[in-house]
Amino acid sequence: MEKVGLVLQGGGSRGIYTAGVLDYFMEQELYIPYVIAVSAGACNGAAYLARQHGLGKIYHTKYIRDPRYFHYKNLIKKRSLFGMDFIFSEMPNKLEPFAFDRFREAKEQFVVVTTDCATGEAVYFTKDDCEDIFHVIRASCSLPFLSPKVAFNGRKLWDGGIVHPVPLMKSMLDGNQKHIIVLTSSCPPSEWMRKLSRVERLFSRGTRLCQAFIRHFRIYYEAIEQIKEMQKEGKAFVIAPPEGTFLRGFERQEEKLEHYYRQGYQDARTQFSGLCTWLGLGGNR
Repeated sequence: MEKVGLVLQGGGSRGIYTAGVLDYFMEQELYIPYVIAVSAGACNGAAYLARQHGLGKIYHTKYIRDPRYFHYKNLIKKRSLFGMDFIFSEMPNKLEPFAFDRFREAKEQFVVVTTDCATGEAVYFTKDDCEDIFHVIRASCSLPFLSPKVAFNGRKLWDGGIVHPVPLMKSMLDGNQKHIIVLTSSCPPSEWMRKLSRVERLFSRGTRLCQAFIRHFRIYYEAIEQIKEMQKEGKAFVIAPPEGTFLRGFERQEEKLEHYYRQGYQDARTQFSGLCTWLGLGGNR
């Protein structure tokens, strides 16, 4: 297999689509040697390296109506709508034990993308950079103004999706020649432009973080265009929800979440033979 990177987009609840994709990969024992992920994609990527089938789905569904997971009172107590301590400490350490040893022993590389709040630049962490990977995953999932900044290694960090919504470029810089890219939405250009206008109205354009927000939308477009070109060249293989499919960034309806998970699982299953051929593994493994 050539040097291949698995690139996982975030997207909050939409990350359950990626959970479905990776669960199918695990069933087929397909493990890609390099995984880079942002936000919700990092939760799924960690479960993938730990070989914990179904854990990604649990993270997105099992506690969705638990007030410890999400409640307006959390905003008063913890300055976050989400119970970040519950999600990134109590869940992986007690309620849904994460296989930390198996994760650390996995031969695959794992890169998590975060954003430096002071500079608006990307900061990358590997599984060797921290004892508890969920600390940097928490940073990568911390949405500005909805979650506190996360302090780590002298920096204050926020959601990696601000600066790298689809962290393809880092995968390329790290030497990968081919890329499997799992996207979690097919948002039309008009919607992204509407979001960009909202950001420009809400924040002072003089701040570096706001500049990063504005760049986020342009970077996303550029990444999607680049992915299309790489697909034509045979350098990218994309698994993504069908055009027009929509799930909110934070969704609490179990049936919608289940449908999105099944969509990811089925899309991976349908495309798996073609993916194996693209990887040079043959259609049957």
